[in-house]
Amino acid sequence: MPKGSCLCGEYTHEYTGDPLGVAICHCIPCIQTAGPNGSVNSAIKSENYIQTSGTAAKWTRKGESGKNVTYERCQNCGTIMIVHAEAAPGIVIFKTGTVASEDPLAMGAPKPAQEIYNKNRPECYPSISYAEQKDAA
Repeated sequence: MPKGSCLCGEYTHEYTGDPLGVAICHCIPCIQTAGPNGSVNSAIKSENYIQTSGTAAKWTRKGESGKNVTYERCQNCGTIMIVHAEAAPGIVIFKTGTVASEDPLAMGAPKPAQEIYNKNRPECYPSISYAEQKDAA
């Protein structure tokens, strides 16, 4: 069961079961929040997500689909922990970078199977050869 935390350690979370999918996302918001090489995200069933401590602050934007995308972040340090997209009901997008380990794969964080929104990926960051490549979600 992957367990993670924000930078200050106040907000902790985990999930049970296997993710439905894991992708490196190069959408503009992921680049803005995680850096130019994108964000590793695990799609999990909402009922498998457990926030174990801390208080979440939420904010919402419109996604490319025109539907709402809501971010939950630590109220104290601002680390984005999870995302809810109206375009994917019943799914929590778990920010895999929050997994508390120097080696997230050793802690149970799965290897990405896809890279999405590659149309935004800077050319200096090559694609991952084993991952399916997509220009959108």
